Amino acid sequence: VKFLPPQKEGVFVRRSNRFLLISLLALGGIAVLLSIVFSRKMTRPIKALTSAAASIEEGNLKSRVRVSGDDEIGNLSAAFNRMAQKLEVQETLRKKLTSNIAHELRTPISAVRGELEGMMDGLISSDKEALQSLYAETGRLKNILDGIEDLSQAEASSMMIRKAHLHLRPFLKNITERFGKVFMDKGVALELLCEENTAVNADPDKLSQIIINLLSNALKATEKNGRVWIKAMPEKNEVRIEIGDTGCGIRETELPFIFERFYRGSEGGLGLGLTIVKELAEAHGGKIAVQSSYGQGSVFTLILPA
Repeated sequence: VKFLPPQKEGVFVRRSNRFLLISLLALGGIAVLLSIVFSRKMTRPIKALTSAAASIEEGNLKSRVRVSGDDEIGNLSAAFNRMAQKLEVQETLRKKLTSNIAHELRTPISAVRGELEGMMDGLISSDKEALQSLYAETGRLKNILDGIEDLSQAEASSMMIRKAHLHLRPFLKNITERFGKVFMDKGVALELLCEENTAVNADPDKLSQIIINLLSNALKATEKNGRVWIKAMPEKNEVRIEIGDTGCGIRETELPFIFERFYRGSEGGLGLGLTIVKELAEAHGGKIAVQSSYGQGSVFTLILPA
C-alpha cells in the first residue's frame, strides 16, 4: 500500500472538501430554483382561484378560472367553474322570477283596481256580477301565491313524505271523479286505465298534488272533443303512471326547460306546476319525464318505487 506524502495528502483533502462544498452549493441552488418554480406553479392557480372568488363575491358571476391538467388543482378549478356556472344560472332564474311575478301580479291587480275605481266613480255598479269578477281576480292572485309557497315547500330538504300503501285504482278514480265535471264542461274526455291490484307506496297528499297538477296542465292544453287519460301499470319494482293528452303539445325547443324553476314558455305563466311535480317525484325517490309532439299532444310519465 502506497501512502501520499503529507503535503500532497493535504492538497487532496482540501480539493475534495472544495469539490464537496461546490457540489453542495450547486445542489442547494438547484433545489432553491426548483422550489421557486414549483411554488410558482402551485401558487399561480391558487391565486387565480382567489381572484375569481373575490370577483364572484363582488357580483361578477361570469368569472371563471383556466383549467390546466388533471391534478388536484385542475380538479379544484373545474369544480370552481361548475359552481360559478350554477350560481350564474340561479341568479338568472332569480331575476326572471322577480320579473315574472311582477308581470303575473300586475294583471289581476290592475283589473281589481280598475273595477274598484269604476265603482267609486259610479261607472260600474257593485252588483253580484261585478263582485264575482273581483272575486275571480283575487282567486288568480291567491293561485300565484299558493304556487310560490308550494314550490318553496317542495324544494325544502325538510319536507316530510309520509308514505302509505295505496291501491291506485280507487285512489285515481277518486281524483277523476272530482274533476269529471270540469272536463265535461269543456267537452274533453277523461279516461282512467288501471289494473285493480296496482299499488304504490307514496304520500297520498303529495301524489294527489302531482296528479292534479298534470291533469290541470293536460286540460289547459286540450281543446273541445279532445282526450286526456291516466294510465297506471306496475313494472318490476316500480309503478309507471302516464298522464297523456291530445292537446297542443310542447315545442321541441322548450322541452329541455319545462321542469326548470320559473321557466316561462310560449304559453306564458310562471311555470311553477311542473317544477313542483318534479320536486315531489324526486322526494319520493322517483322521477318524471315527458314526450311531446307539437300540435299532437303530450305524455308525462311518473315513475315511483313500488
